[in-house]
Formats: sequence, structure tokens, C-alpha cells
Amino acid sequence: MEYFKNNLALIHFLKSNDLSKTNWIEQKYLKEQSIINEFEKSDRIYFMNSGVGVVEILGHEKQYISSFIFENDLFGLDSFSTFKQKAHSIRIVSDQAVIFSIKKEHLLAALNQEPTYYEMILTNFADILQRHYTYFDFLHLPTTDRVKQALTYLNDRIGVLSEEEIIELPKYITQDVLAKFCRTSQSRISVCLTELHVAGWLKKKTVPITLNDCQY
Repeated sequence: MEYFKNNLALIHFLKSNDLSKTNWIEQKYLKEQSIINEFEKSDRIYFMNSGVGVVEILGHEKQYISSFIFENDLFGLDSFSTFKQKAHSIRIVSDQAVIFSIKKEHLLAALNQEPTYYEMILTNFADILQRHYTYFDFLHLPTTDRVKQALTYLNDRIGVLSEEEIIELPKYITQDVLAKFCRTSQSRISVCLTELHVAGWLKKKTVPITLNDCQY
């Protein structure tokens, strides 16, 4: 289980520190906009202030989602890598997102003044790696189990309370997004959602997808 990290404290520190306060940017992105394109290696570290993004990789001529980036997540680990290129891109899936970023050299210079934040950075990177390790196990599950686990995971992270006081997934969690994350076809996702709805596991199988209260 991944615990909450007070990353906002780090961002406030970077915004006020003399070595970094003029070297950061905060930018608004819209749905489908790319933050980092495939094969482009960034020299910045990012913080998802609001919104949701996805890490996409190209496999067998298809785009797959290997991870979600949620509010309060740091990302951009590849900026520290010795690899000259990477094989993934990062794209916004929510209606909009606000992202803070800073060049890694300015980040490191500021952290040298306040070394206690190094542990927070390492904790974030370790959690990112753990998400990917968990994803490998996830891919070995039968398709319906993958869909159930994906829906539960997303519901816990980004479920929203509707006017009827029901927790439902955001409308941008579509069959296409689920298919890319579960590494299956959209038609197979449709079949799985129908099966889960008939079994009573889902209250609503169409967008916004809603899990049954008995699942919690």
C-alpha cells in the first residue's frame, strides 16, 4: 500500500528558495496534450498539482498505458538516467492539469541547502518503481480480474462524489483508457464491464463507470 507523501511541502520550499525560486514554471495543460513526447528526454522534474496523466509506451504498434500520474505525484525520473532516449510519453487524460516543473540542476542545488528533502525525492522514486513492479504482476491476471483491479485502483485514487452522493469514476476513464491499461481490446473491455454489471459488481457500466457500494 502506497502512503501519502507531503510533496507540496517540497514544492513550497522550491518556490521560495533563493537558488530555485526564479527557475521553476507552473503550466496549465489540456486533455490529450503531451508533457513529454516519446523518445524526448526531459531535463526537468515535474509535480502534478492537479489533474491526471498517463505514461504511455508503444508495444506491437499499439499505445499502452503503463502507469497513471495522479495529483501530488512527482515524475520525470528519466531525467537522471544515463540513457540518451526513452520509449515512453506522458499525456494528460483529465480535462485539464496544472503541472509544476524545475530543471534537475536547480532542484539539486536547492536540495543541497535542505538535505532533508532528499529522502522525500527518493521515496517518490521508489514508489514509482514499485508501481511498475506491481503492474507486471497485474498483467498476469485474467482479463476480468485485471479490469476489476484497475477499476478498484482508480476508484480509490480518483473516484468523485456525484450529486447523488455516489462515488463514480471521472468521465475520462473510458473503455479506451481501460483497454490501454489492461492491455486488451476495447471490445473485450466492453464484455468484461457487462459481465461485472450483470454480476452486480458494477452499479453502472457506462461512463461515468460506478462500482457497487458493496465493494467498499
